[in-house]
Amino acid sequence: MAEVMTEKSTQTAARMPAGVWNAYMFQVLNTTSFTIVVSTPMLLYFKRLGASATVLGIVIALPTLLNILQIPAAQFVEKMGYRAFVLSGWTLRAAFVLGIAGVAMLPGKVDSMTRISLLLFLLFAFNASRGISLCGYTPWMTQWIPEEVRGRYVSRDQASAAVAALGTVIVSAIYLRPPEPKHAYGLLFLGSFVAIMASLWFLRRIPDVPVPPQPQSSQPVPYKEMLLHPPFFRLMCYNVALLLSLAGAGVIWIPLVRDTFAASDSLILGMMILWNFVSAVALWGFGHLVDRVGSRPMLGMGTLILVVHLSLWCSVAAHVLPFNLLAIFLIQTTSAIGVSAFNLANMRLVMASVPPMGRSHFFALYTVLTSLVSGIFPIVWGMLLDGLAGWGGSWSSWQWNQFSLLYAAQAAIMIVAVVLRNRVSEARAMTTDAFLRELLVKTPSRAISRLLPRRPVS
Repeated sequence: MAEVMTEKSTQTAARMPAGVWNAYMFQVLNTTSFTIVVSTPMLLYFKRLGASATVLGIVIALPTLLNILQIPAAQFVEKMGYRAFVLSGWTLRAAFVLGIAGVAMLPGKVDSMTRISLLLFLLFAFNASRGISLCGYTPWMTQWIPEEVRGRYVSRDQASAAVAALGTVIVSAIYLRPPEPKHAYGLLFLGSFVAIMASLWFLRRIPDVPVPPQPQSSQPVPYKEMLLHPPFFRLMCYNVALLLSLAGAGVIWIPLVRDTFAASDSLILGMMILWNFVSAVALWGFGHLVDRVGSRPMLGMGTLILVVHLSLWCSVAAHVLPFNLLAIFLIQTTSAIGVSAFNLANMRLVMASVPPMGRSHFFALYTVLTSLVSGIFPIVWGMLLDGLAGWGGSWSSWQWNQFSLLYAAQAAIMIVAVVLRNRVSEARAMTTDAFLRELLVKTPSRAISRLLPRRPVS
């Protein structure tokens, strides 16, 4: 009983550090800039220039693949300090974004191949500086945010990013409606530069924190021993399986809805808007919950929901379920809730699983391994999709084709992730029964009590 009282009093005493809203505002503006430069608007501009699918694949892969630069960069974080290291990288990124806007505003006589080459060079440089500077940001936030409220911080941080991405997609879609203004994409990329410069102002307002003392040694960093650190290794195995499945899901859905169901671009954009909206709401609500129940139960919930999500896509691809508004709502909602629960609980558990000693190297190793899976396997799934084109067969009312087969494979891999999640350890986490009671009984009752008017006691 005393232990429970001590834990509750500790959680009550823990508060968000002063100035945390600077971190949230930084995330909003940084996500706005990032969404324009490496997401749908940039892909649309490359498509307008006549870029091939291979070039588009390179643009998509660059952000994740270049995260590998965090490994060599990690050794400089402790020497420079978190704040100075991150600020240097983000300032360099801003210069490359300005260059991208300049390329889009070049005179019309400059041919498309020249523009594509220049853009690829600038995007490579932008994502390289991003990969390096990210090495210092997560350890900085981990050291600054108290452990008892990290779940709340991560949920608000990711919710801020989801809201920013949602708003950016909506504004970009409205702005790029025909008739487009002259140099439409150049001005859009210039808006990305303005956003990243504004984010730097908030980044400078986040207080620096001391770097934990590191042992002085001439020996190379023992990455093998770090990877095999039991809590970290089990968490990485789970991450690899889940990300392997999600890597395929991100590649297949657009070809499926466009080629099989002739979905319009506006419908696809609407699906993205729904996903971002549900994700933002889910992340905001999960923050308090994950600090009460722990990361492990929420990882289990999110992974099971993703199994349902992939099964829904598989049934639609097999023509068992109709592709209508109800199916779209269920598919996008399960995806948004499952991915949000995973991202939130997983990042919180990573923060708790790595020891203070060598924290930057642990985060670099985690980011590189997950980025390699997220960067390489979309290409593999895409090659499988192309190789299976035209294949098909019937099984009663079930139609086997390249889409239904690959979604079934992804669902099977996600089930493996469910099993691997059971091996993930966490010191303070609720049991499954207690989590379900908290999720389905206590949390809704708290929400209802806030909505009902309260009468003064007479």
